[in-house]
Amino acid sequence: MDEVHEFCLRVLGGSALADEAAAQARATSDGDRIALLTAAAEACRERAERRDGAASTDQSGPAAAEHLGDGPPGLSASVARELAEATARLPERQREALALRELLRLSYEQIARVLRIEPAAVAPLLARARLRLRAERRGAGPDSSGGCLERDRALRVLACRQDSEPLSAEDDTWLLAHMAVCPACETAHAAMLEASVCYRAWPHG
Repeated sequence: MDEVHEFCLRVLGGSALADEAAAQARATSDGDRIALLTAAAEACRERAERRDGAASTDQSGPAAAEHLGDGPPGLSASVARELAEATARLPERQREALALRELLRLSYEQIARVLRIEPAAVAPLLARARLRLRAERRGAGPDSSGGCLERDRALRVLACRQDSEPLSAEDDTWLLAHMAVCPACETAHAAMLEASVCYRAWPHG
């Protein structure tokens, strides 16, 4: 897999724009994996802004449905199309984070470096991206907290636990107790896992 090109395809959708972004990244980076992916993310944003500015009246969103992978026909192709269309409706940062984690398996520290954000922001970003992807795939409404006052903490800790990122003993103990009494966060946990499984099953281009 050409991971730079695949990342650009997942973020931009259309193959021509992804080709341009990947080529620009290779031309402007020093070859280090993280530097190359950082350059790719920046190149994708440039093209997304240019595309969105040129087609401001187009409500279809990024053309991610063009990229279906090379899997067998039938179920694989339809699942790929569904995922592409759902992913295209996510905010750009969420598309980037999902590709970096679910496709390229970067750590939270590496994702933070590529996206130029604080490491503490990665878990909430991935949690929201997974919930949004699952909602878009199912045609559901926005995720609801279900009245949980600890929602943000729960999502952060759930994401870290799901991705085997370091957790304090306090957070780990708290999460287990919280999940036992909060159906809304239990549902969110299942939704996040479902989104990850589906995204990882998306055939590579």
